Amino acid sequence: MRRVAHVSPLPRRVTRPFLAHRRLVLALVAFAVLVGVTYTYLQAPILWFVHVGHGAVPTPSESGGERLLIIAPHPDDDVLSLGGTMAVTAKSGGSILVVYLTSGDANRAGERLITMVPFLSASAFRALGGRREKEAVLALSRLGISAENALFLNYPDQGLMDLVTAHWASDTPYRSRYTAEEATYSRTAYRRGAAYSGENVLADLVDIIGQYRPTKVFVPHPSDTHPDHGAGYFLGTLAVETALARDPSAAPYEVRCYLTHSMERPWPSPRGVGLQREMEVPRTILKLDSWESTPLPPWSVRAKLAAIRSHFSQWWTSGRTLATFARANEICMVVRVDATGIVPHWPFGLVPGSL
Repeated sequence: MRRVAHVSPLPRRVTRPFLAHRRLVLALVAFAVLVGVTYTYLQAPILWFVHVGHGAVPTPSESGGERLLIIAPHPDDDVLSLGGTMAVTAKSGGSILVVYLTSGDANRAGERLITMVPFLSASAFRALGGRREKEAVLALSRLGISAENALFLNYPDQGLMDLVTAHWASDTPYRSRYTAEEATYSRTAYRRGAAYSGENVLADLVDIIGQYRPTKVFVPHPSDTHPDHGAGYFLGTLAVETALARDPSAAPYEVRCYLTHSMERPWPSPRGVGLQREMEVPRTILKLDSWESTPLPPWSVRAKLAAIRSHFSQWWTSGRTLATFARANEICMVVRVDATGIVPHWPFGLVPGSL
């Protein structure tokens, strides 16, 4: 009879600590991997390959087609309100230039989400601005628009109204409570080192209008409830009037106002994706102005939604609201421009340095 060796199990006092230690190590490794994967995902690796231009006004097309100039307070305002129009214009051979007044560097929720750090810092907000510039360029590519057709003025997010009302002159620059900057800092800024002042924003816009010679200018609506948008309307329309006074042949004669934030909540309604729904003018301002609605082909609405989703830092925190803007049409208020300038719709009776 063959004898089989008997192997006794390890004592419990050895086995249990060993297993507990191994489980702890595996749990720590799994947690580290999860954090690493999550952090990498939040960085949106596709943005690593996005190139942002260096602030030069592109040469306008000589084809005789439309040349649209879109003045957007923040990255994403352009595609939310005009993404379909931009896509259709680009496909038809027209030119589009988007001027972002700020780099969107004051978004607290986006900064916390992307960095995974609960503490806010000026350097993190500046980094967020650089990331949002890349998101804007990626979004434009979804619409068939190149990076060279995006200009970032890099003035203070959440501070444009202050530039108009209290910091118009460059000798009293505004200091951002987010980035701690008093001048444009981005390496891609249209005019790097320009003091945060209303007169500098105006000078940049007038210079861009003179070089680009647009046929139509889009500015924020004066009734938009976001202060940066109200200031954007004031600065945009004042730039058009100034350019018109300096050189009538270089100034645009068509101005349209787009709405992003309405006092009528919720708007647009209902929330969520509705590619076949109609965008309606809020009842609170419907009778105040002349509006036009532009129907969009289905492919442009899908392109618009893809562009909106490219703003990852905003989509991850407010995706359902942003998706609401992808509708079957886009609406704009018509602003009359004649020899005397723009028929005024000044927000809150603003004049430079009035407060």
